[in-house]
Amino acid sequence: MSEVTMEKPATAVELGLETQEIPSTEEGIRKHAFDPEVPNRPMCRIIATCTVKMIRSETNISVKNSQIVFNILQSLNSLERITAELDKSERIRDLLRSILGETPRPTKPYEYPEPLQRTAAILLARIDADLAAEQALEQAGSLSPEPSPTSPHLRKRRHTSRSATPAPIPIDDPKVKDVMRGIIISEDGRRTYKLDQDARRSLRDCNVIGRNGLTVGQWWPLRVCAIRDGAHGAMMAGIAGGANLGAFSIVVSSEYADLDKDYGDTLYYSGSNSQSNTDPFNPVITYATKAMRLSYTERRSVRVLRSGKSTSQYAPTKGLRYDGLYSITREDIEKNTKGGAYLRFKLVRDRDQPDIDTSRPNARERQVFDALKDF
Repeated sequence: MSEVTMEKPATAVELGLETQEIPSTEEGIRKHAFDPEVPNRPMCRIIATCTVKMIRSETNISVKNSQIVFNILQSLNSLERITAELDKSERIRDLLRSILGETPRPTKPYEYPEPLQRTAAILLARIDADLAAEQALEQAGSLSPEPSPTSPHLRKRRHTSRSATPAPIPIDDPKVKDVMRGIIISEDGRRTYKLDQDARRSLRDCNVIGRNGLTVGQWWPLRVCAIRDGAHGAMMAGIAGGANLGAFSIVVSSEYADLDKDYGDTLYYSGSNSQSNTDPFNPVITYATKAMRLSYTERRSVRVLRSGKSTSQYAPTKGLRYDGLYSITREDIEKNTKGGAYLRFKLVRDRDQPDIDTSRPNARERQVFDALKDF
C-alpha cells in the first residue's frame, strides 16, 4: 500500500494563458461575464458550447476558449467551499464532467487540455468530499444467468447471500448507528448524507494504492460510507483516480451491463461513456479512462467494489462490497452496439487474498440497508 502525491490545479503559465482578474466569491461568480461576447451566458452553457464545437469540428479547443474555461475553474477553485446551492443552480458537476470528457452520451471523442482536466478533477473531488450530494441506495437488480468459468466456490455461496431479510429495524437502532457513524442524514425535499466535522477530520484518504486497510467482504449501505472508510473516492463515478495518478478503485454496477462482463475472479470493465460513441476508429478517452490506462501500464492493483445495482451473480444483494485487489492485464478496443469504438480493460484478481465473500451483506446488514431505505 502506498500513498500518491496529490495533483495541483493548472496555472496560467502551464497553459500559456494570461492571469486575469476573476471573481472569488459565490455572488461574484454568479454575476461575472466569463464570456465577454455573450455576457449573460451561464458557466455550464459556456462549457457545453466549447464541448460541442470540439466534437463537431473535431479540433482542439481554441486559445480564447481555453482562457475562458481556465478562468471559470480558477474562480471555482478560489472558493472555500462549493455549496450545494451553487452546484445545483450553476450545474457545477455537469460542467466539470464535460471538461473531463464525460458529457452525457458524447457521439464522438473530444479532449480538453490535460491541465484543465486535472483542475476539473480536483474540483469534482472537493465536491464529493463535502458529501452534500443526494445519495441513492445501492439496490440489487436482476440476477445474471451467465455462468462463470472461474471461482466455483462463489457459485456455492451465492444462495446464502440472498436469503430472506429479517424483520425491519428502526433508524435509531445501534446497528444502523454503527455503520452510519459520522454521517448526518438530512431531509430537505431530498434526502442527503454528509460527514460531520469530526468524521471529516478523520476521513481516510481514498487516493492510496492497494487495499488501504480494507478487508475482503467489507460492506457499506451507501457510497458515502465507502468514502469515509477510504474505499472509493467518488460519490457517483465508477472509476476513482486521475490521469496522472492512476485508478485507485472501481465500482462494478449495471451502467455498462451490455458491455462489461463479470466472471468473479476476472472482470471486463469498460471506460467511461463507452456506449454512446459512434466513431468506429477512435474511442472516447475520458480522464477516468486515462486513470485506468496508467494503472495498466504501471501494473498497479486496483480496489474492486461491487454494487447491489449490478446484475452480476457476484454482486451483493444490497449496498457496496469490497471484493479485493485486481490487476489490469489487458486493454482492448471493442465496438459498442452503435459500431463505435471503446476501451475495455481485463482485470484479474490478485493472488493470496481471501475468497470473495458472497455471504455479505449478512442478515444484520440487510436490516440496516432496509432501515435506511424505508426511513
